[in-house]
Amino acid sequence: MFFASGIVSRAWTAAVLLLMAVTGAAAQCPTANPDPRLLPRYPVQASEAQAEPMLPEAGLLSNTHYTSQYFGFSFELPLTVQGHEIMMPVMPEKQHALLALQFEQGEQRGSIMITATDPPPGFDGKTPESIQREVDSWAHPGPQAGGLPQASISVPDYLLRSNHFRHRVTRRGRNYTAEYTTDIDNYSLRILVATNDEHFLHKAKDALSDAQFYCANDGTLTDDHGEPVKVPGSPYAGPTVPTFLVNAALRDQPEKKIAPGEVADGVYRNPELGLRYALPAGWAPIASGPVDPPLEATALREYRFLHSCSQILLQAAPRDPAADDRSAITLRALDPDCLAMRTAASLTDKRGVDEVAASLEELREFGEIGSDQLMSDSGHLFMIFHGTIAAAPRGAELAARLSQTIFATRYNKLLLVWTYMAANTTALQQLPTGTIVLGDSPGIHPQIDKHDVAR
Repeated sequence: MFFASGIVSRAWTAAVLLLMAVTGAAAQCPTANPDPRLLPRYPVQASEAQAEPMLPEAGLLSNTHYTSQYFGFSFELPLTVQGHEIMMPVMPEKQHALLALQFEQGEQRGSIMITATDPPPGFDGKTPESIQREVDSWAHPGPQAGGLPQASISVPDYLLRSNHFRHRVTRRGRNYTAEYTTDIDNYSLRILVATNDEHFLHKAKDALSDAQFYCANDGTLTDDHGEPVKVPGSPYAGPTVPTFLVNAALRDQPEKKIAPGEVADGVYRNPELGLRYALPAGWAPIASGPVDPPLEATALREYRFLHSCSQILLQAAPRDPAADDRSAITLRALDPDCLAMRTAASLTDKRGVDEVAASLEELREFGEIGSDQLMSDSGHLFMIFHGTIAAAPRGAELAARLSQTIFATRYNKLLLVWTYMAANTTALQQLPTGTIVLGDSPGIHPQIDKHDVAR
């Protein structure tokens, strides 16, 4: 009996030593109640109706510090956030953008971008039940022949954290590319630093060498001893719309809930939205023909996403056949919650209006925005954007670059957007704008400011 117990003891010791060897390079977060908490977070499939409690893009961002709440890593940034944020297109279905910053100063330039890729297909198909069975088989190994426990342990990959980034640096002429990678919760994390500035390269390298790794549990960060940690920053969801929200919009098609309204006697009426818009004298609605979607995969996904979260309510043009056929007005309703778009909240919210401008540009169908401003009229806050757009005049096959001014205001949970287009800035300044009525407010007459259009 004593001899048999000795064999059991040596077998178990070998198993523990093997586990320690594995976890020497990768750690497991502590938990008071192991089995439920060992279950990793895995991507919600498109067929599942429930919302994910925390998205992979969830983070905290200050002017000098970034923390991923979902993946549990944190580091000082090699450049400040203010003035260096950039917007990105929506990501492919199984990829996530966590952060994107860039700078350009004289001939020096650099960028840092963080992305994550979903676990491989074999892991996507796991269910909480199958994961629990795998955890149980690891935590409680079954006996071998003769009733002895297994002497080897296969630790599930998703229970481990590497607590460091693998990296490689390549150089082409004066340009450096440094790629940092790690795996967390079976997601592949990638940090890409691109620059021609050696100082920036070294700052990024030092920052990522000093990165801290924490245990993440639905946004609560703790150290390896289970003690909560506090990191700087405000909630941040990445440089584009979180992938889960894009997938949900493509699945649910919320634009179908936006009432289309109707036009009669030169007035567009939409009682459900509490909106009336009197067309300029001499203008009439025109049929909006189908827009050919782009062929490239990322652009097509962005196109489908925009059209899932918005609806064109009205398009109008001058009735006079002798009038310039490039003048047009488009009224569109966007769901800012669906688009994950934060709109300006006050006349001093410069950051808010800049963010909307960047989002509209990234959505491709609103042209290039050169300047923006805020105004208030009849108790309603308007964001105004000036720029250009490529559009095909009526009956033409080739697109022309038109001048445009966009008026946007949030009303009844939607962002109402009027786009005024003309052949050039002079024609745009002379364009009539009609009258907007929101609820019981007095009529609002948008003014295309000559100074702002020209700048």
